[in-house]
Amino acid sequence: MKILIKLVVALIAIVVIVIVAAFYFIDHIAKAGIEGGATYALGVETTLDEADVGVFSAEFSMAGLNVSNPEGFDTSHFFNLSSGGTKVDLNTLRSDTVKLPHLTLAGLDMNLEKKGGKSNYDVILDNLKRLESGEKPEAESGEGKDFVIEEVIITDVNVHVDMLPVGGEISRVVVPIDEIRLTNVGTGEDGGVKFSELFGVLLKAVLMAVVQNGADLPGEIVGELQNGLAGLRPLGDMGVGVVTEIGGQLQDITGQFEGVVEGAGDIGEGLGEVGEEVEGALKGLGDLFGGDKKDKDEND
Repeated sequence: MKILIKLVVALIAIVVIVIVAAFYFIDHIAKAGIEGGATYALGVETTLDEADVGVFSAEFSMAGLNVSNPEGFDTSHFFNLSSGGTKVDLNTLRSDTVKLPHLTLAGLDMNLEKKGGKSNYDVILDNLKRLESGEKPEAESGEGKDFVIEEVIITDVNVHVDMLPVGGEISRVVVPIDEIRLTNVGTGEDGGVKFSELFGVLLKAVLMAVVQNGADLPGEIVGELQNGLAGLRPLGDMGVGVVTEIGGQLQDITGQFEGVVEGAGDIGEGLGEVGEEVEGALKGLGDLFGGDKKDKDEND
């Protein structure tokens, strides 16, 4: 009897250790997947302070997402996100496409910087363009899950614009945005989006809202942002709707950059005028984030 009791106790201890280890590693897998997806998409190092996966509740939260500035720029980050959270549709965990009813992101601080005729946003958008055009290898092909997100809500966005013209004095403008709302992410003809694609969708939506809200932005910055966005796939073509809060009212900006690729380089001046005037839960959750991938090292 004593031997049996000891065996039972040992088995319980092993089960507890396995569960604790699984909980730890699932958070690690989520953290690595998010860091790798953003680094791969945007072409700059991305780190995440904390990821917390609720295995039984199917809830996920994260804190301290930091996207580094491209080399040669002064501000400490391109953007930093304070927190984010979602709840997974458990019925989709075993499928190739995971459905998220909502994704909430809060406290996004972004730095748009231009010095010596070069800008950090051009570097980031060029990296994203390479991803969309297929110039980057398909590092995520066959790895991880696809995502369909019914609604993404981004709140408390502050965009700091620093401009240092050649031979001129630095100018600073802050563009506050109360809310950006995206709908039907991953519901287009291409199906769901992977992590790297999701970061591209979110970045485009934020920069679209910056242009729409940035009445005080220098015309040159507005023109360059629109030029860069016009060279990317429109979110409307992906089935994604984008709404931002302007003057206390929500305004649909989904089609803001559709059909303007031709001659986009010539619109800066006109835009400046506008700007001045206006396999079980654990395995399923592990697969969510694509595992501890090598995307970080494949920026090119």
